[in-house]
Amino acid sequence: MKKTFNINLGGMIFHIDDDAFNKLEAYLSALRQQFSSTSGGDEILADVETRIAELFKERTSNAKEVINLKDVDEAIAIIGEPQDFWHEEDGESQAYSSNMSYEKRVMRDVDNRVLGGVASGLAAYFNIDVIWVRLLFVALMFAGFGVLLYIILWLVVPAARTTTEKLQMRGKPVTLSNIESFVKDEAHAVGANMSKLGGKVKNYGQRSPNIIAQFFTAIFDIIKMILRFFFKIIGFFFLGIGFIVLLSILTAVFIGIDINEYHYSLYEASDLLQLLSIDSGIYNGLVFGTVLLIIGPLFLIIYFGLRLLFSVEPINKGVRNGLLLSTLLGIVILSISGGRMARQFDDSNTISSEELIDAPNGMIVLEVLKDSIYDLTDHRHRDDFWTFVDGKSFFTDVEFDIRKSDKDYSYLLINTTARGVNRHEARRNASAVNHYLKLDSNRIKAANYFTIKDGAYYRAHSIKMKLYLAEGDTVFLSKGTDRLIYDVHNLQNYWDVDMADHFWTMTDRGLFCTDCKDSDAIKRKWEKEEIESEDQNQKSGEQEVIIEDDRIIIREAYFEKDEAKDLKLALFHRQEALATII
Repeated sequence: MKKTFNINLGGMIFHIDDDAFNKLEAYLSALRQQFSSTSGGDEILADVETRIAELFKERTSNAKEVINLKDVDEAIAIIGEPQDFWHEEDGESQAYSSNMSYEKRVMRDVDNRVLGGVASGLAAYFNIDVIWVRLLFVALMFAGFGVLLYIILWLVVPAARTTTEKLQMRGKPVTLSNIESFVKDEAHAVGANMSKLGGKVKNYGQRSPNIIAQFFTAIFDIIKMILRFFFKIIGFFFLGIGFIVLLSILTAVFIGIDINEYHYSLYEASDLLQLLSIDSGIYNGLVFGTVLLIIGPLFLIIYFGLRLLFSVEPINKGVRNGLLLSTLLGIVILSISGGRMARQFDDSNTISSEELIDAPNGMIVLEVLKDSIYDLTDHRHRDDFWTFVDGKSFFTDVEFDIRKSDKDYSYLLINTTARGVNRHEARRNASAVNHYLKLDSNRIKAANYFTIKDGAYYRAHSIKMKLYLAEGDTVFLSKGTDRLIYDVHNLQNYWDVDMADHFWTMTDRGLFCTDCKDSDAIKRKWEKEEIESEDQNQKSGEQEVIIEDDRIIIREAYFEKDEAKDLKLALFHRQEALATII
């Protein structure tokens, strides 16, 4: 049976047996003797005791509460023997910790803090310059959550206050050698700062006339530090913008781009550009000019970002001038090619045709061509006029409207519009359209897309169809025609998508749905309004004012209906008054 002792080590209470106690006491006594005459010796001993306490804490549990000799030997092996340290001073350095595992901890470096020491602690943990961590927090602040993240880390991450914690924060093993070196370095730094401060005070006393100049010098140094930090931020954003643009270009080249929820591959985008061009010269000029315009500025943005952040060497003057020249050349080529292409859209013209609708019993049926292209236009926006299928271009700028006819019959007006260098060229471009439209008696069947004939170019083509419906005639909008009709005005104010699969009759008031759920209520309302209007007309009379000599004669007529004879009778009433001449 062994004796146990209760000891206070590094602020923690431990139970230790007599063999372990004697070994530990001898070890600490040797350390006291070793560092008794060393500057900062008391601090070194306190840090060693704290580290031993942490190692003992790791080796105790509910099942093992007493520190034994093995635990002491393991702790001494990790920290190091005093005689081993003496060998280091003699130039025979031994790396006790090279094969030892040690814990690296994230802590706040309160010695080099600006606010809470979070950034300096992370920099020490990752062994990088603290400026990068601070730049990261600034960037995250602009992103909207940098301040909150910093506050959370400030509250959660503990501060490194002891030498042991500071060594662990830097990922260094907590050995006797490292503890002493760290304490001596800190003492040296404090002494140097005090000496520097004393020298400044002495100089201020000797050079009091120059105190104002020194004050402004200090202000200038602060401004330089702020500007240096500001330039780091600019460099960070330059680099970020450059890589974002580069990533976007690579994505567009290898994956494609999304425009209005439609995905265009590089091949499709090339086809689109060719349909806009008039020859290979414009196409090649647009492509080549775009490449030249992008490469120069993109390279310079990335370079300046790297230069501001990492202080890289300036680029050769010839390279810089070459990039500037290529950018200017790209602007010139794009301006010329873009100008030539823009001229192809200077003027517009429309081809119109009118088709009479043979509507027996006043009934017309509108249908949409349902094929594979129709299926691809599902859920597409109205401004999404272009789609590709198997390398062929299809355009969906097709609209169908319904208006009241100014004639006593119904007819269909088709307007095909395009642009060109002049009106003649625009008319020729408008005729280069293939569109499915079939009229069979009272049945209209049309596609919601069109194509351009081979050899023709896209010049903002569009097709607008208008059904002029005679009063009393009815049109049935079949299912699917909601992708064909566009902004059709109706008395119920239904959206286009809700008008399909209903009968619509042209009345003297406008287009009216005869089979919608609110149709009967609206009809009853109209009938009531007509009855009230007729009653009002019956009650209102006609009035005639006649001035004769010195009299004013007011002759009024009131109408009453004779139900028996189904006639309206006029009853006259006469009033006379003296005229007053002013």
